[in-house]
Amino acid sequence: MNGALDKRYARALAGAARSANRLEEVAGELASASEWLQDPELGAALASPIIAADARDKLLAELSASLKLSELTQNFLALLVANHRINEIVGIDRSYRDLVDKELGRVRGELRTARPLPDASTEEIRSGLSKAHGLEVLLNTETDASLVGGLTVEIEGRVYDGSVRTQLVELARALTRGEGAS
Repeated sequence: MNGALDKRYARALAGAARSANRLEEVAGELASASEWLQDPELGAALASPIIAADARDKLLAELSASLKLSELTQNFLALLVANHRINEIVGIDRSYRDLVDKELGRVRGELRTARPLPDASTEEIRSGLSKAHGLEVLLNTETDASLVGGLTVEIEGRVYDGSVRTQLVELARALTRGEGAS
């Protein structure tokens, strides 16, 4: 599916969720369903035109019950199955999450560090980024030993690189150009 269609489905779901005052609840449910539906067998079964519609409906009902999905999310997933769009759930989920984040004044980012940081340090970084961006920053943290030390942060395609690895690469470039200290 293209991004425009993902966004159209996401906007429709957001409108219904907003009316029911359940934007974030639906975001969590959609993310859970999306994760489950990435299972190749489950996704294929729900998308298959060969499998009878009532069997697909039963499978979707079982998934909805096990994930404790709201009626709104269940109906949305049933619509995707009926329209043969269930395999597009990942893109729709991403578009929905982006819409909800924008509406709630949030932005997501990736924080990579050479070693795990204490929670207080992560919160200090998150707080500083939130102030700098004027939005609430939600950080996904990841450890990447190849950074050697320091950290990198990526928010909305912009990278803030304070890693030792990058500093070493830049120093090596400067030395090969003859810009080193005399």
